[in-house]
Formats: sequence, structure tokens, C-alpha cells
Amino acid sequence: MKSIPVRIGWELLLFILVVMIFSTYQEILKLNWIALLFPIFIFVLVLWLCFSIKYYLDDEFLYIKNSIFGTTKIDVKEIYKIEKSWNLLSSPAPSIIGRVEIYYKNNSIVISPRDFEELKNELLRINPNITVKE
Repeated sequence: MKSIPVRIGWELLLFILVVMIFSTYQEILKLNWIALLFPIFIFVLVLWLCFSIKYYLDDEFLYIKNSIFGTTKIDVKEIYKIEKSWNLLSSPAPSIIGRVEIYYKNNSIVISPRDFEELKNELLRINPNITVKE
């Protein structure tokens, strides 16, 4: 089973951090650590969710381990199209940049592999009938 590296969107994490700091600025100035526990907990949870997303590929299936939300198992023979995407819908893609939408059966899923070319080549090796839109 081959591991496909995940692209972590530091731009997304930085945005969340800035929003949290801005929204708790008064509490930070007052050094009210009790009031800061909840935002810190939320940020740590977001970090954990982002870093626990994993993608794996074997000769039959693409596995998308979506942290605590389970694993999606996609038969590579059922994938008919992959394309680069800016779709911001909630998905196991912890990055805004470099998203890839995978179309299979009557469904699609958005992921963010670190290297689109590697993912594309691995999927085409298993299923050469996949249409690629870059």
C-alpha cells in the first residue's frame, strides 16, 4: 500500500489563528487564560484534524482516512475523472491550494495531495481510462 502525502494548507491554519487571536484580543491583554482555553482547544482540534488526514493507494482502491470521520474507500476502476479544483466545500482536503476533485460512480470527493502529478500517474497506472483536467 502506497502512502500519498497530504498537502497541509498553512494559509488556512494561519487564517484560523488570526481570526482566533483577533476575536480574543481583549482576553489576551487581560491575561485571562481561562477565557482562552476554549479557543486554544478549538485550534488544537483543527490542527489534529488536519494532520490526521491520510491518503493511501493500493492496486485496487484509494483510501482516504478522514481523521475521526472514518475512511472512504474508492475503487480506482470506478474513477472516471480527476481535475484540479478550487472547490472550498468541506472535504478531507486540509489546504485551499492544490485541491483535486475525484469523480467516481455518481459521486465526487475533494482531496489535497502534495504532488498532483504523482497521484495522477499512480491512478492512471491502475486505470488508464481516467480523464485528467488540469
